[in-house]
Amino acid sequence: MHSLEGIHHVRIARAVLCGWVCCVTLASSGMATEAATIESPKAIKVEKLLTLIRVSELESEYDSLTQKYVSDYEQQIRKTIVSTYPNLAGEKKKQIDQLLDAFLKDIRKSIGQVETLHDHLKHAYSNNFGEDELDRLIAHYSSPLGEKDAGMKKSAAIEYNKMWTTQFMNQYKARVEKLFQVVALVVKGKGKQGA
Repeated sequence: MHSLEGIHHVRIARAVLCGWVCCVTLASSGMATEAATIESPKAIKVEKLLTLIRVSELESEYDSLTQKYVSDYEQQIRKTIVSTYPNLAGEKKKQIDQLLDAFLKDIRKSIGQVETLHDHLKHAYSNNFGEDELDRLIAHYSSPLGEKDAGMKKSAAIEYNKMWTTQFMNQYKARVEKLFQVVALVVKGKGKQGA
C-alpha cells in the first residue's frame, strides 16, 4: 500500500518544505495576524516573491501527485477486497462499498483541511520579512542566479516528496488494517461497523 504513503506526506511535505524551500523560520504565534483583507504594498511584494519562487508550480505538482496517490490507493484497496473475498455479492458487497466510500471520503477530507503551501508561505514571509528584505529577495529571484535557485528548489522539493512516498505511515497502516477487519466482519455477517 505504498501509494498511501504519498497521500498524507504530499500535504505534510508542504509544511516541511516551506521552511526548507524558502529558508524561513516560522514564528510560533501570530501567523495570520499580518493577513489583511486589503492588498498592502507588503502583501503585493509577497505575492510577487511567491510567483518568482514558483510556488504555484509546486502546488500544482503536489495536487497532481495527491490525486494520483488517492486513485492508486483506492484501486489497491478494491483489488485486495476482491482477491480476499472473490464471491462477495448482494447486500454484503453493498455494505463493503459503502464502508470503502466513507473511508476514502474521510481521507480526501483530511487532505483538504491542510493549509496550502501558497497560504503558508504568504503568512511566513509577511510575518518574518520587512518590505526592504522582500525587495532584496525579489531582486535575487529576478536575477539569473535566483531563477536557477528557484528551479533547483522546485526539483529538489519534488524529489523530496518522492522520498516521502517510500516511507510507510503507521497512522494509515492502522486505519487500513481496521478497514479490513470491518470488511471481514461484514463478510461474515456480523454487522456493519464504522471504519
